[in-house]
Amino acid sequence: MVNQLNRWGINQWRWIWLPLAFFVLGSAWAISSPVASSPDDDYHLTSIWCAQGDKDQACLDTGLTPPKVIVAAGAANSAFCFATNPQVTGECTEFELNSTEMILTDRVNNIQQLYPGGYYTVLSIFVGTDVETSVYTMRIFNVLIFSLLLALLLRVVPMGISQATVLAVTATFLPLGVFLVASTNPSGWAISGVIFFFAFSLALMNRSSWRHKGTWIIAIATVLTGLMAIVSRVDSAAFVAVVALVVFVLSGIRRLFSHVPQSILVVTMGVIGVITYFTVTPLETSGELGTSKEVPDLFWNNLIELPQLIQGIVGGWPLGWNDTTLPSLVSVVGLAVVGALIFAGISHMWVNKLVAALIAFVAFIGFPLVFMQTQGVSVGEVVQSRYLLPLFTLLIAVIMLMPRVKEPLVLPRIPAVVIAIGLWVSAGVAFWANAHRYSVGNSLGLFDVSINWSYGPPLWVTTTLAVISSGVFIAGVFLAQHPPKTQPILTTHG
Repeated sequence: MVNQLNRWGINQWRWIWLPLAFFVLGSAWAISSPVASSPDDDYHLTSIWCAQGDKDQACLDTGLTPPKVIVAAGAANSAFCFATNPQVTGECTEFELNSTEMILTDRVNNIQQLYPGGYYTVLSIFVGTDVETSVYTMRIFNVLIFSLLLALLLRVVPMGISQATVLAVTATFLPLGVFLVASTNPSGWAISGVIFFFAFSLALMNRSSWRHKGTWIIAIATVLTGLMAIVSRVDSAAFVAVVALVVFVLSGIRRLFSHVPQSILVVTMGVIGVITYFTVTPLETSGELGTSKEVPDLFWNNLIELPQLIQGIVGGWPLGWNDTTLPSLVSVVGLAVVGALIFAGISHMWVNKLVAALIAFVAFIGFPLVFMQTQGVSVGEVVQSRYLLPLFTLLIAVIMLMPRVKEPLVLPRIPAVVIAIGLWVSAGVAFWANAHRYSVGNSLGLFDVSINWSYGPPLWVTTTLAVISSGVFIAGVFLAQHPPKTQPILTTHG
C-alpha cells in the first residue's frame, strides 16, 4: 500500500492536499454556526470592532466615566438570543445583524484589558458595515492561517516532528479545536500558535546552517507562531515559555550551546511570553471567582476530578456557549484514540523525551490546579477544557516523537485504519450535532431531517463537505504516514 501511495504521488503532495482538506473542513465549521456562537463572543467581537479605536459605524469612544463605548449592535448583541438556550436556532440573530443601531457597552478589551489585544487588532482589518459578512470572513481567515501553517509544517519540518504534530492535532482537535480555529475566539490562535511554535522551534533547533533558505523559513515561522500564541491569550503567552523549555530539553545541552542563534530566538519568544503573562491584566484581578475554597481537600478533589477536563477536550465539554452538548460517542472515541497514541508513543522513550513529557504534563495539570486553588473553584467551574487544549496537544506531540527527527512514528496498518474510521465517524457526528443545534434547535431529535432549515446553508451541503474533508484529512494523517522516496527540497540540517 505504501509503495502504491508513493507511485501515485499521494505522499509527495501530502503537504498540499492535507492542508486543503483541513481548510474545507474548517470552512464548513465556520459557516455552520451563527455570528457570536463561540464562548464570550459578545466581548471578543466588540473588542475586534473597537481594536482600531473610533471607526464610523463600528465603534465610538463616549468619553464617559466609567468608560464605555458605542459599538455596532450586531457585534455586541447577536449572541444573547440563542446563547445558553439550545432550543433557539441561529435565525434569531437576523434582527441584530440587520440593525444599524449602535449600543453602549463596557464589554470591550479597550476598557477591561483582559487579553493582550494583538488578535483583535489583526482581525479588525476585516471589520465592515455588514457584521455577518465580516465575521465569516474572519473565521475563514483563521482557518486559512492554520491551513497554511500546516502546509509549511509538512513541507519544511523533518518528518518525525511534522508527523508527531499532525497526529497530536488530529487526535485532540476534533471537535473542540476545529470549532475554535474556525471561530472569532482568541483561543483558536492560542491552540494553533502553541502547537506550531513547538513544531517549528524544535525543527529550528535541529538545523545547523543559516546559509539555506529552509532555516530562515523555519525561523520566521517560529516567530510568527509564537506571536500568535502571545497576542491571543494571557495563558497561552505563558505556554510559549513552557514550549521553549520543552524544546530545549528535547534538543539537549550540546545542541543548545552549539546552535546559539537558534537558542537565542527561542529563548526570546519564551521571555516575551512570560513578560506578557505578567503585564497584561490577569483574571485574578477581578477577585475570587468561587467559594469552593471552603470545601475540605479542594486541591485533592480537583486533582482527581481533573480528567473531566481531559474528557472535555475530546468532546465531553459542550461547544459554543456551553450549550451544545455532543453525543457521548464523540468523547469515548476521542479518549480511546488518545490512549492508543500514548501507548504507541511511550513504546519509544529516551531520557530527554521522558523529561520533556513530564514538563508538559506538570504544566498541563499545574496551571489549572494552581488557578483553581487560588480562586477557590472546583473542576467544572470557570476553568474550561479549551484553556488546556494547547498544553494537552503539546503533551501528545511530545509523546509521539521518535529518537531521530527524520523518523516518523508509523502506526501498524490495522490499528491505524481502526483509529481513522473511529475518528471519522466521531468527527461527522460532532459536526452534525453542532450544525443541527443552530439549524433546527434541540427541541427536535438529533437526526430529524424532515424539517425546513431555519438558519444557514442547507445542512446536507455543509455536512457533506465536513464528512468528505474530515475523511480525507484523517486518512491523510493516519494512513498516508510514510515519507516519499524522494527527499524534500529543504533538508533537515540545511
